[in-house]
Amino acid sequence: MAIYMRENLINYSADVLTQTECGMTWTKIARFFRKKSAEFKVAVPYENTIFPSNLPNRRMGFIQNLKVFSPEQQLILLHELCDTHKKAHIEPLKHLLRHHDSRLNKKE
Repeated sequence: MAIYMRENLINYSADVLTQTECGMTWTKIARFFRKKSAEFKVAVPYENTIFPSNLPNRRMGFIQNLKVFSPEQQLILLHELCDTHKKAHIEPLKHLLRHHDSRLNKKE
């Protein structure tokens, strides 16, 4: 059974992981997606550590980069970011990802 990532989960993940006060910097976002792009052989639109002038904010770049990965890969990436990004208050996001995982396991 194919899985999909709900738009609101992607948006909420971006909100949490790119918070102004304690979220990922653009440099960290770009480096993370550049690494994952090579690992999964997926071309991401934004991998340069210099913030692109055509983006309104880092949240949008995060979302656009995340969306080029398959839903399965998106889950892997979000779980990894939750495990490695300690500054943001990510417990609610971790809970949502676990809930998403459990729904997928029930459907299989």
